[in-house]
Amino acid sequence: MKKTNLLPMLLFGALAYGQVGVNTDTPKATLDVRAKNMDGSTAEGILVPRLTGNTLFSAIASNTYGMDQNGAMVYVTETPDPSNQVNQTLHVDAVGYYYFNADQNEWVKMGGGNNFYNADGSLQGPRQVTMDGNNLGFTGGRMGVGTSTPDPSAILDLTSTTDGFLPPRMTKVQMDAIFHPAHGLVIYCTDCFGNKGCIMVNDSTNPLVPEWGSLCSSNTPNGDVLALDCSSATTSGTLFAGSMVSGVNTTIPYSGGNGGAYNAGSFISTGVTGLSATIAGGSLNSGNGTLPFNITGTPSAAGTANFAITIGGKSCTFSVPVNPFLGSITSLNCGSTSFIPPTITQGETYSGTMSIPYTGGNGEAYGQQQFSFNGLTFTLPAGALVNGNGNLVYTVTGTATTAGTMSLPISFAGQSCNVSKTISPSGSGGSTTMCMGNGTKLWASHNLGADTSLDPNPSVVTQGLHGNYYQWGRADVVADAYTPAGNISGWNTTPASNGAWNSGTESVPVKTGIDPCPSGFRVPTRTEWTALLNSSTSNTIGTFSNSPTNFGAARQFTCPSNGNKLTLPASGSRVGTTGALSYRGYIGYYWSSSENDSYASTFYFSSDGMIPAGNLNRTHGVSVRCIAE
Repeated sequence: MKKTNLLPMLLFGALAYGQVGVNTDTPKATLDVRAKNMDGSTAEGILVPRLTGNTLFSAIASNTYGMDQNGAMVYVTETPDPSNQVNQTLHVDAVGYYYFNADQNEWVKMGGGNNFYNADGSLQGPRQVTMDGNNLGFTGGRMGVGTSTPDPSAILDLTSTTDGFLPPRMTKVQMDAIFHPAHGLVIYCTDCFGNKGCIMVNDSTNPLVPEWGSLCSSNTPNGDVLALDCSSATTSGTLFAGSMVSGVNTTIPYSGGNGGAYNAGSFISTGVTGLSATIAGGSLNSGNGTLPFNITGTPSAAGTANFAITIGGKSCTFSVPVNPFLGSITSLNCGSTSFIPPTITQGETYSGTMSIPYTGGNGEAYGQQQFSFNGLTFTLPAGALVNGNGNLVYTVTGTATTAGTMSLPISFAGQSCNVSKTISPSGSGGSTTMCMGNGTKLWASHNLGADTSLDPNPSVVTQGLHGNYYQWGRADVVADAYTPAGNISGWNTTPASNGAWNSGTESVPVKTGIDPCPSGFRVPTRTEWTALLNSSTSNTIGTFSNSPTNFGAARQFTCPSNGNKLTLPASGSRVGTTGALSYRGYIGYYWSSSENDSYASTFYFSSDGMIPAGNLNRTHGVSVRCIAE
C-alpha cells in the first residue's frame, strides 16, 4: 500500500481553501474526513493519540494540559493506577475516549460523562423528568433527603428542622375513586371532616373494599353509619316477665361507619314495657362493626319488647322476646336474708350463698337469673318453687369494691325488696352479724389491732387476738398485747372531753374524726353493748386468772337466730395513772362511746358475770371492738 504524508496536503488545503478535505474535493467543515472505500475492504477511521492513564497522570506534574489544550482528545488504552486517579485523572476510570475540559481541569469521558450514578455533584439548575407513563424504581438501598446517611431502619429518610412531608392531596371523592388502594396507603383528604382535612390511611386488606381511617384525633367526626341492621340483632341472656333483668345484652350490626364518635343513649321499650336498652358512648369503626346495648329493668308482661334506636344518623327497631314467668310467690322477706359465710370484706375474694325466704310459692319452674352489684355476681340457678314457703338461694362470687352497707334490689315473680348487707372495710379482719334486740347488727370479728389472719372464734384464744389498748376519746394506740406489763413512760393522765367519740346521741350515734375504728365502723354505744348482752347466749373460754401471761381467757357470745359467734378476750386494762397492766386473763373491759358524768361507760365481764354499762376512768387503756355504722 502506498502511504502519503498528509501534512503538506493539509497545509496546502488550509492555505488554498481555508478547509481541508480527506478523500473529498468539497470539504464541508474545517476538516472533512471521508471513507476511502465503503465496502469494508480498507480500514477506515481516525486514530487519535493513544495514551495510558498513567501517562496522563504524569503530565499533571509538568502542566502539560491547560487552557490551550481545552478540548484535546485522546484514547486511554489502560486505566491509571488507583493512586493516580486524582486531580485531572480523577474520573479516568475506564478504557475509552476522553477530552480535556480546561474549565474543570480534568479529563472527561466521552459518550457518558459523570452523573449522580457514578459521581457526586451538584445540580446547576432545576431539572425535570417526564415519565410518560413509565415507572422509575430504586432497589437495593436507602434514600435520604436532607441527609447523606439515611437511617438504617428506613428505606426513605426525610430530614429537616424547617420543612415537612406533604403527602398527595385530594378530595374525598378523589380518594374514594382510587383504584384498588393498597393496605396502608396514605393520602391527605382536603375536604374530609367538614373541610377540616386529615391524613387518611386505608386500613383494609381487601383492595376491593377500602376502609379509610383518620389519623387526626382533633378531627374526630360525629358518628355516621351507612345502615343499621336491627334484623340481625343478637341477644345473650333471657328475659322473664315480672323478673328484674341483669346480664342481658343485645348487639346491633352496622355498615359504613366513618370512625366518628357517638353519644351514650337509653331507649325505652314498647310492646312489653318496663325495659330500657342503654349504650355507652364510644367510637364507630371505619367500615363495619356492632353496637352493644345492655337491657335493664323489669318486663311488665310476657311478649315482645321493641326498642326503636337511632345511632349515627340512622334508625331501626330491634325486638327481644320476654318469656312468661309461671312461678308466683306471695312475698319476699329480704329482712331475713342470710349469707354463708356471713362476712364479706372489701377487696377480698368472696364465694358463698345468699338465701332469701319467700312465702306462697306455687311449685312452678323458673329460669336462671343473674346480676352484678358492687363487684359481686349473684346467680339464681334455674329451679322450681316449692308449694308454700321456701328460699331463693343465690350463689355469690366476686370481690366487693366498696365497704359499708350495700342495699341490694331483688325482684322475683312480681315481688320486690332490698337486701341490706354490710361490707367490711379492707383490713378490718371481717365482720359477723349478731342478734341485737329485735334485729341484727354487724360487729367486727376481731378486736381493733388484733391479728386478723387468726380465727376470731377459736376454742383456744391466743395472744394475737387481744389487740390494742386505747384511752377513751382518743385514736392513738397506747399499748398492745405485746407491751411489757409495767408502767408506761409519758402516760397521758388528762381525760378526753365529752362527745369525743360520738357527736350524735345515744340512740342515733355519729362517728367522729378521732374514732379509732376503720371506715364503715365505729365504737359501739352503751345501749348497743346492752342489746348484745340481752340478745345473745354466752359462755367462757379458758381459765380466768389474773396473770400478765394469761391470754386464753375469753367470753364468747352466740346469736340464737343464726348461730354466729363473737369472742371477746379478757385483756384487762392499762391503769389510768401509770399505764401499768392489770387484770389480764381475769376481766374483760371494752369501751363504749358513751359517757357517764366524768367517767366513760365500759362493757365489763369476768367469769362470774357481765355488766354492759360499767364506769371507768377515761385515762385507762382498754380494748375496742367496733360495730358497723
